[in-house]
Amino acid sequence: MELKGKTILITGGASGIGLEAAKQFLEIGAKVIITGRNQVKLDAAKKQFPALITVKSDVSVAEDAALLFNKVLEIGGIDILYNNAGVGVPAINLGVPNEKHFENAVYEMEVNYLGVIRLNNLFLEMLTSRKEGVIINTTSILSYVPSLLEATYSASKTALAFYTKSLREHLRIINSKVKIFELLPPVVDTEMTVSRTDKKMTT
Repeated sequence: MELKGKTILITGGASGIGLEAAKQFLEIGAKVIITGRNQVKLDAAKKQFPALITVKSDVSVAEDAALLFNKVLEIGGIDILYNNAGVGVPAINLGVPNEKHFENAVYEMEVNYLGVIRLNNLFLEMLTSRKEGVIINTTSILSYVPSLLEATYSASKTALAFYTKSLREHLRIINSKVKIFELLPPVVDTEMTVSRTDKKMTT
């Protein structure tokens, strides 16, 4: 696929893996839109890479997703939807009844899994209309080997991994041109992994 001249939307693009991906896509000659919930981080990313288009948006909020879609329409649409936004909540003992544990699990599922489905449903028709439409979903190696300390995060990424495989097959069955890619990054040195002592890849 020729990436030069393509327009790419990266959720969670203001830091970490998303920002590094934005940088590399810009270097290739693509037009890049990034989203995030933190305006300060978005402003910092824009300062670092002035060619970026930034939109404050939370994938777990339906109203934000609709506004993002309309903004993308105004810009001229996208060729690639890169679902990179993800959250991980510090572990809480699963064996101890705790309402906060449930709230954290809901939050992770809303962002890591349901938010992806929400955006895919919004943008699939647009991507289908493109000559080379692409969806990229960032899952995790924890979808294969779950972490005992990040059980609900692992579960949310497992759900996303199975959804990604199923979506790819469904689109193949209906002869859709849209390609589906699953990205499984190693442990990367980001804010979300700051408490981990594993060997980490830098961005």
